[in-house]
Amino acid sequence: MKRALLLGLALAACSPPAPPKPTEGAAQKAIMEKANAAYAKCISDGAASIALGDEPAGSIGDRVVIACKPLRNTLMADVIAFHQIGHPKFSIAQSKAVAEASVATIEDELRQQTVLTLFRRQSATAAPSAPEKAAK
Repeated sequence: MKRALLLGLALAACSPPAPPKPTEGAAQKAIMEKANAAYAKCISDGAASIALGDEPAGSIGDRVVIACKPLRNTLMADVIAFHQIGHPKFSIAQSKAVAEASVATIEDELRQQTVLTLFRRQSATAAPSAPEKAAK
């Protein structure tokens, strides 16, 4: 009996420890990062698929960003929740201001990428028609 108990203890000592349980902040960070990725994907997919028309790339980019507003709102809520975990004494209004600034920074970068994508798409569709006009 003692031998079996010692063998069991020896085997237990050799087993890898259980992974630590994620903290509330780490769990919320993962949720926030997933929301950020979904928002970025919505904007990049929109830039790749929206009809171009004759509008400037910036105007079309605005429409793409506006179309992804529900995902932006989700990201905002997740950033607010994450900030509240790290700074529990901050008011919701303070956390909302921090979240708005953070999301606005992300959104500015995504919008710039979107306008560049749209401009490239417009240039690619305009390039084949230019030689045809020159030939006439």
